[in-house]
This record gives sequence, structure tokens and C-alpha cells, in this order.
Amino acid sequence: MLTRFRLSPLLFCIIAAGIGWGVFLWTYARVEVEPDAFLVVTHRWGRTLPEGELVAPDESYQGIQRRVLPEGRHFLNPVFYTWERHPVIKVPEKFCAVLIRKSGTEIGAERKALNEFLARGALDLEAAEKPGERGIVEQVLGPGKYRLNPYVYDVETIPAVEIESQQVGVKILLWGREPPKDRASSYFVADGERGVQRSFVPSGTHYINPYVTKIVPVDVRAHTVVFEDIAFPSKDGFTIEPRVQVRYKVVPEKAPELFVMLCEDGTLYQKDDTYEDQLKNPILQKLILPLIRGYVRIEGSKHDAREYISNPKDAPAAVGKPVNPRERLQEELMVKVKPECEKLGIVIDYIAVGQPRMNPTLEELANQIREREQARITRSTNQQKVAQFEREQTLKSTEALAQQRKLVIDANTRLERAKIDARRRLQNEDAEQKAKLDSARARLEGARQRAEAILISGKAEAAVLIAENEAAVAGLRTAIAGFGSSDAFAQYHILLRLSPVLSEIFASDTSEFAKLFSGYLQTRPAALPRDKAEVAPRDKAEVAPNAVPQ
Repeated sequence: MLTRFRLSPLLFCIIAAGIGWGVFLWTYARVEVEPDAFLVVTHRWGRTLPEGELVAPDESYQGIQRRVLPEGRHFLNPVFYTWERHPVIKVPEKFCAVLIRKSGTEIGAERKALNEFLARGALDLEAAEKPGERGIVEQVLGPGKYRLNPYVYDVETIPAVEIESQQVGVKILLWGREPPKDRASSYFVADGERGVQRSFVPSGTHYINPYVTKIVPVDVRAHTVVFEDIAFPSKDGFTIEPRVQVRYKVVPEKAPELFVMLCEDGTLYQKDDTYEDQLKNPILQKLILPLIRGYVRIEGSKHDAREYISNPKDAPAAVGKPVNPRERLQEELMVKVKPECEKLGIVIDYIAVGQPRMNPTLEELANQIREREQARITRSTNQQKVAQFEREQTLKSTEALAQQRKLVIDANTRLERAKIDARRRLQNEDAEQKAKLDSARARLEGARQRAEAILISGKAEAAVLIAENEAAVAGLRTAIAGFGSSDAFAQYHILLRLSPVLSEIFASDTSEFAKLFSGYLQTRPAALPRDKAEVAPRDKAEVAPNAVPQ
């Protein structure tokens, strides 16, 4: 059996109140703060602010609260608080932010009498309970994002001080202790005292408060400048206006001292590209140029004008020392000017004295010097040509004699070689003719012997042939004698050769054509037996066909 659940009126009121409070907070008290923003909160209730204060010292006072709320979600009861949205303070690269605190305690009259107007108290970006004094804050903020209460701080964004790689900075403290009157140096002050500091600032990016510190860049790279307004009288009374080139640079450690001595309106002008820049450059006009002008006038007046225009070739010179007066002058300037400038903080790398500018009097003197020099050069050239011609004639005669001796030697060499070749050819011809004679004699003797052998062999062969022919003729005579006559012998041999063929042609002896030869076919010599008749042709065949019966 289920029991019926009932809420008590008190519990129901508590739950309803909780739900209502949650809806109220989410609907009316919820504040969403987007990125790069923050909230400045104002308290509606609390104690009254002290006189002269713009920001509440703590949360118990009514008014603008020092602490700000960052980005995110916050719940503020609109019955007790109001709020304002502000963007964050963005300080870009190469810039810094100077803060001026608008709330806090006033600076005392004693400090104001001493010209101390910097606000004391550490910089607290979270706006702590102890804000410090009103005024300019010594510390600056570098590049970044900051949530600064605009009712607590004013922000001034200024560029950072850039000291380049070939520069140093002179640090001037605008705020600090008053330097004593009996200090050791009239140019510098001790650390923490107001004035120019002795140590220089190295190159780099420096984030400084311009109300507290000032850094002035000083160029320490090497500069090359040409002076064309220097003039001095020569020993013989001519006005010499040389071009003097100087390469100099500032010593970094001496930069603060030079700045104090030469600065005008808080800056040190160091440009020297044009003549107007040189006139404004205090380093040149107050330090380098007076020294060079003084020593040039002293040392340059020791030489005649012609020595500056031309280089004397016949002037005696010590070993290792220059003959040209301009070279001697620039060496003297380096010896005298360089140490004086180093004492003042300027390093002189070199001083070069160039050709002087030609005015009418120097131009006339230069023309005379050039004419005399041209005459000297022409005479020297002619002397050299004469010497050269003499050397060429001597060389040509020597070459001709050498060529003649060479031709004679070549001719004698060819003559001796021809004689040797002739003797060699004569010996070779004699030997060759003797060899040919011996060979001919040997061939003649061999021919004689072969002829005799052929004659003997021919006689023997002839005798054999005669004997053989005589035997054949004797046999033939005997065979013919058996037939009775030579015609019967010839007829017999013809029929003997034709009988085999005719026997095949004539198949019967009774034919008319066969009867013509039947008498011949059956006739056989009676005196000669069959076997001798068969032998006789063999014997005749062995007789030579050209044999003649005798």
C-alpha cells in the first residue's frame, strides 16, 4: 500500500527560492567576458570614499574597485555591482608602456621640494590593496597584453630605444639624487645621481622610461672624411691647398665624455657626408680639424711648392723614409695628431695628404715643372734610344758573324759528308761489280757444263732413236716382203680395221652391197700364218709414225 508523499510548505519555499535564485543569477547576474577584454567593477554599497580618492581602497568601500575581472564567466549581482567592459592594453614589439598612477597617496611636500616626482610603490598589475603613490611609475611594461584599470593607471605607449650594432648609448638620468657640488668630475655623476652616467649603454633594444632615463645613441663606426678647406704657405711663398683625407672613429668608452663636451641641444651631430654636414659636426670642427690645420701649417711650410707638385727623383733619402714631402707631411700628422685625438676619445686610423688644388700661380709653376720634366724625359728617352740602337747594331753584327760561322761550318760539314758518301759509294760499286763479274763467270762455266751434258745426252738419245728406228724399219720390211707388195700390206691393214664395223652393217653375205666386198673379206694371205699376220700390225704400231723405210 503506497503512502502519499507530501512536501511541507517550508521545504517547498526553500526549493522554490533556490530555483528562483539560480534563474536570477543565470539570467541577470551572469556576465560573459570575451578574450582580450576585462571588467571594471563598481560597488553600489559600502563606506564612503576618503576625500581625494577616486578608487575604493578595498571592497568595503563603495565606488570603483581596483581589482579587475579577466576574461571568462562571472556572476555579479546587479543590485550590488555595476561593471564596464574595457579592451586589454596591447604593447607592440619595439615599444613599451609608461604608467601614470592616478590613485593613491600624494607625494610629500618635502620630496616635491627636492624635485622628486616619481611615485613610490611597486607596480602591481593586479591592483592590490596598497596602491602606492600617485604619479609616474618608474617601471615600464614591455611588449605584451595587460589588464590595466583605466581609473587607476593612465598608459602612454612609446617606442623603445634602439642602439644599433655600431653605436653605443650615453645614459642620462633625469631623476635621482642631486649630485654634490664638489664631485670629482665635472662631466659625470655617480650612479643614482641625476646627470650623465660614466658607463656607456651597449647596442640592443632598451625599454626605458623617458621621464626617468634618456639614452642618446653615439656612432662609433669608422668615418672617412675629406677636408678641402685647408691652406698653408709653402717655404717659397706659394699657397698650398691640399686635399686631406682622414679616417676616424669614436672610442666607445669615451662616448659619454665626448657627448658632454660637444653636445648641442641634447644631441651629438655626427654626419659628415657633405660640406654643410662637416660644418655642423663638432667632432670635426672642434677636435680634429683644428689639430690638422695647426700641424699642417707648421710641417707643410718646411717644403717648397714644387715638391708638392712633382716628385723629386734625385733627392737623397734615408733608408726606410719617404722622399715625397706629402708622404712626410702625412707621417708627421699621424705622429702629432693621433695621440692628441686619442686623449679626447677619437681614434685616427690614417691621414692621407693628396695632390694640392691648382690655383693660377701653382698652375704656372706646374707648367714650368712639366716642361722641364718633359725635356728631361725626352733627353733621357733619346739617350736610351741611342744606347738601344748601339746595342741593336752590336747584336746584329754579332748575329751576322755567328750566322756566317754557322754557314761555313755547315758547308764544311756537307763537304766532308759528300766525300765520305762518295768513297762509300765507290767502294760499294767496286764490290758490286766484282760480285757481278764472279757471278757471270760462275754462270758461264755452269752454262758450258750444261751444254756439254746436253750434247752428250742428245747424242746418246739420237743413237737410241736411230737404233730403234732401224729395228722398226727392219720389221716393217720383213712384213711387206710377206705380202708381196706394199699396197697389199696397206690394203690388209685397212680391211683389218674396217672388218668389225662392216660385219655389223652387213648382216648377210648374200646382199648386193655385201657382194662387192665379199672377195676381200674372205681373202687371207696364204704365205703368212694367222698368228704372224696378227703380230705384224702390233709390230708396225710400235714403229714411230715419222720413221721412213730404208
